Amino acid sequence: MPSNWVLVERERESEMAMPWGTTLWMVKMVWIALSGWVSSCLTVADEVASSLRTGDIGPFHVG
Repeated sequence: MPSNWVLVERERESEMAMPWGTTLWMVKMVWIALSGWVSSCLTVADEVASSLRTGDIGPFHVG
């Protein structure tokens, strides 16, 4: 017969810290935020590159 602390540990392992629905919702929100951020960065980079090609802006002098 297992001791009491083994039974308590088994019960604790079967419990979830957070429901699956909440976990999936959080993953979805993070994915939406990251995909929007990447899309914005690529859009700005494309605009800067096309402006550099057409001569609307000159090269950036840093330093």
